[in-house]
Amino acid sequence: TPAYPLATPPDLPTWVTQHQTHAPLTVESVSIQFGGIRAVDDVTVTADPGTVTAVIGPNGAGKTTLLNLISGFYRPQSGTIQLGNTPLTNLPSRVIAALGVSRTFQATRLFNSQSVLDNLRVAATGAKLGSVLAALIGWGNSRKPEKSILEILSFVGYQGDIHQTASALAFGDRRLVEIARALITCPQVLLLDEPAAGLSTADKAALAQLIRRIASSGLKVILIEHDMKLVMGISDRVLVMDSGRPIALGPPLEVQLNPQVLAAYLGTAAPNANAPRPVVPEAEPLLVVQDLVTGYGALQVLQDLSFTVKSGELVAIVGANGAGKTTLLKSLVNVLPPWSGQVQFMGRSLAAIPAHHMARMGIVLVPEGRQVFRELNVIDNLRLGAFHRHDQAIEADIEQMLQRFPRLRERKAQPAGLLSGGEQQMLAIARGLMARPMLLLLDEPSLGLAPQLVNNLYATLAELRDEGMTILLVDQMANLALDIADRAYLLETGQICRTGSTHDLHDDTAIAKRYLGG
Repeated sequence: TPAYPLATPPDLPTWVTQHQTHAPLTVESVSIQFGGIRAVDDVTVTADPGTVTAVIGPNGAGKTTLLNLISGFYRPQSGTIQLGNTPLTNLPSRVIAALGVSRTFQATRLFNSQSVLDNLRVAATGAKLGSVLAALIGWGNSRKPEKSILEILSFVGYQGDIHQTASALAFGDRRLVEIARALITCPQVLLLDEPAAGLSTADKAALAQLIRRIASSGLKVILIEHDMKLVMGISDRVLVMDSGRPIALGPPLEVQLNPQVLAAYLGTAAPNANAPRPVVPEAEPLLVVQDLVTGYGALQVLQDLSFTVKSGELVAIVGANGAGKTTLLKSLVNVLPPWSGQVQFMGRSLAAIPAHHMARMGIVLVPEGRQVFRELNVIDNLRLGAFHRHDQAIEADIEQMLQRFPRLRERKAQPAGLLSGGEQQMLAIARGLMARPMLLLLDEPSLGLAPQLVNNLYATLAELRDEGMTILLVDQMANLALDIADRAYLLETGQICRTGSTHDLHDDTAIAKRYLGG
């Protein structure tokens, strides 16, 4: 029994599907490289009519890049993409769209100053658009009648005012209007990039039914999504990617039990990491978070989040893609100001402290994706980490960082942009340590690194923990984080759903279920 049973009415209008073909979309051995990073590496997948093909994987796996290749935003450096017998590989994106490939985006991209009706009118004009103004005032013969637009909006479940400007729509309605806009082009293939992000449980259930109805009408649906319950409940096949490469392709149940998939999502043990040492019972809370709520625009991400970090602890916050981990760290340092709730550091509220003063307060964030100064050499990057310090120990601390990360010593005169991903991660952490923080926030330090580099990195984090550094570690690689943490919190859709010692959580089957929907 499917997790999301089909709802019968309304059907997709026949004028949308009248030109549907039984030809599959075929992606064959497609690859693309950006600098030294192979974002998509030899990916092969076929999307058949009437099916949902899900593409999943950890952060940085190459999922959105694959959709960008199919839709023509990028051109593959090798491999082919075909819709039936029509090659799409080297065509411009506008031509690919005219041939029947339509998409939505991770962040909704409606024309915010235009009404719901006008957003769909623009898309309905299709290849004969000419100009947005011409589409809106109805020039040309390609404009679909308003009745057709209303039929599409009814099909996706939009019940609001069609004359409402897009900027004023609720977040769930924005998603529906964007899907409607994609469907009104009469596509052969529908690409959906994280359509459930930010939706409520009820809205996700309705979206799941909608996607199945779209596929059942004969379209080929390719879906990127982090909600594993939704993915496993509606997909016919699941492609799993990790660091650009395909590691599994098959039915949902088969993929859920695949050892490589479990390793990609949860990580493996970190054999070089030291065993966690007991927390000093009398340690005082250094960081206290109470009822934290925040998000982006109309999208709420964190919901009444509360937790503590004691002095000298290494606390891990783990969770699948889209759980809100990065949003949490940004909120702690006011890069993303909280909507409500309190964040206290050493008993002092951080609400009025701007982000660029956090290092002086003793809090340092090492962001996801390294973000080193690529044009500056290693030594200058380290010096910038101590920008607010005026003591005489900066050069001694630089030497200490080079001792802690020997590979940085070998490359100390090189521009940071020429370092490998692992070396850049070492540099980012070393740069953070140069501020002599009382609390170190680490966002996805394992992202995009080879397994041996990840093990070495986590061994270093264990050393810092044993030296008394207070660390809040965010990582989707649960097993790695649990190996070195004193305590852990499991985050799901912006809420803490499990907490406890790492011993309690290490063998908790609920973690795998939260990650893979099993």
